[in-house]
Amino acid sequence: MGRTYKVGPSGSFGARYGTVARKRYSAVISTMRARHECPSCHVSAVKRMSVGIWACGRCGFKFAGGAYAPITKLGQVAERASRAGVASTLLAELKAERAKAMEAEAKVKTAKRRRRRAQPKKAEGEEATAEKSTATETSTPAENVPPSENSP
Repeated sequence: MGRTYKVGPSGSFGARYGTVARKRYSAVISTMRARHECPSCHVSAVKRMSVGIWACGRCGFKFAGGAYAPITKLGQVAERASRAGVASTLLAELKAERAKAMEAEAKVKTAKRRRRRAQPKKAEGEEATAEKSTATETSTPAENVPPSENSP
């Protein structure tokens, strides 16, 4: 056996990769390899089988967990929320908050709308020609209407 008392599992790296990386690695690997408490029988006999799969050596209980620890902080939060039935109420609260935010945004947008600038007045002769041109543009000629509407 090599002398890795001080450095732990990162002793195989030697002087490579820097001290911070080696310390982080040794912390993660040593917690992963340690025995953990079984959620079923509450005995310290849980070992990692593969990434995210943990099994109790005493009762044989298999369960999914984190990659390097059987119980993660996020998993604990999710478990607490599901036990208390908070998940459904939190969802309803989030929807209500989003609706309020959308209403507030709509009010702000309507308040910030700018007025259109008044168009300069045209001479009387120009107004008459403009009205005739808009009247011809709005009427649809029979050529543009589809055949189904044109047929008697």
